[in-house]
Amino acid sequence: MNTTNISVIYDASVYTGPSNSPVVVLLYRYGLGFIFLCGFTGNLASMATFMQITLRATSTAFLFLILAVSDSLFLLVSIFDFIEVGLTQEPILLTNYDSLCRFRWFLKGLTQFCSAWILVFVTIDRWLRTRLPFKANKWCTHKNVIIVTICIIIVGISLHSHMLSAEFFGKFFPGIATVACGPVQLWTPYTLFFFVQWPFIQVFFVCLIPATLMLLGSIDIHRTIQKTKSRIQTVGMNQTQQLRQARLHRQMLILMISSIMIFFITTLPVSIRQIVAAYAIFANTTIDENEIVNETAILTVLLSFNYAINFYVHCLTSKLFRDEFIKFIKIIYRLAGCTTGNNTININQNVLPPTVNGNAQANIRHQQPRT
Repeated sequence: MNTTNISVIYDASVYTGPSNSPVVVLLYRYGLGFIFLCGFTGNLASMATFMQITLRATSTAFLFLILAVSDSLFLLVSIFDFIEVGLTQEPILLTNYDSLCRFRWFLKGLTQFCSAWILVFVTIDRWLRTRLPFKANKWCTHKNVIIVTICIIIVGISLHSHMLSAEFFGKFFPGIATVACGPVQLWTPYTLFFFVQWPFIQVFFVCLIPATLMLLGSIDIHRTIQKTKSRIQTVGMNQTQQLRQARLHRQMLILMISSIMIFFITTLPVSIRQIVAAYAIFANTTIDENEIVNETAILTVLLSFNYAINFYVHCLTSKLFRDEFIKFIKIIYRLAGCTTGNNTININQNVLPPTVNGNAQANIRHQQPRT
């Protein structure tokens, strides 16, 4: 890469840095605000639904529960961008900005990685239950899900650990969407790594490889189901149990496919843009920094939908999910009603004496012993 061009771009006396366009400010203010409102509500509802008796028994639902937790963490960390770019429109907490950059970008990268690979293992879980139904109960267990999740977190931490280094990572252009944080020193190999090599690594491990595995798994699941329907039946089950098992399997497949479709639609555009920008920098071509920053910021808002919309798509596509969610709402309503009813009963029992035919005096006379 030509160092002369880099000096022109980053010379503080010549270059003042990119800026947020009005479109980006509006999207971060209203778009992210809407995403947070719907996302936190939907993810909490997803957690409650997947903990219902019918769903929580399956390893797939357990994976979806963990996915909702990971998505919520991504949205929680993104609140800083919402406040800084959308509301205040200027840098905030500058005294601790370097530490906040390291924490925010590391956790955002980690949760993106975890969410993507949890979906991969949802696909693997469904593939095992379709291809090897007689061994699935041995492999697709809650214990194995926990082990897989721990492994995903360890790999994700290792991959994004460079962002925790105070020597390498910190504030870059505070207050500017997508480039508020970055290399703390421009004339180091890490700068080249972060702007040219890291986007390719991140896109491959967070988008392309997971998307390819999900696509291949879904195609094979579909082909297997088309070949034989008997694979989803379990030996020793009666007809009712077989039908229930087949329905649960089908509904889990629908949830998986809808989640994969959301992943493709929301992650591929920003991944492609990151690769194009990294290639342009590597090829030493003339680039418009404002254009890259603003386009990436707009696509980042689209990416955030991936972590907020799963619950609503699940409700639209899966009748089983809707039924379990409605059942949960009824349970909450019934518990609230029972609590109110119990309070009323306790008041009546403690304050009013029992009556016979609605007459308290008659009841007292009735209870008096005869002489």
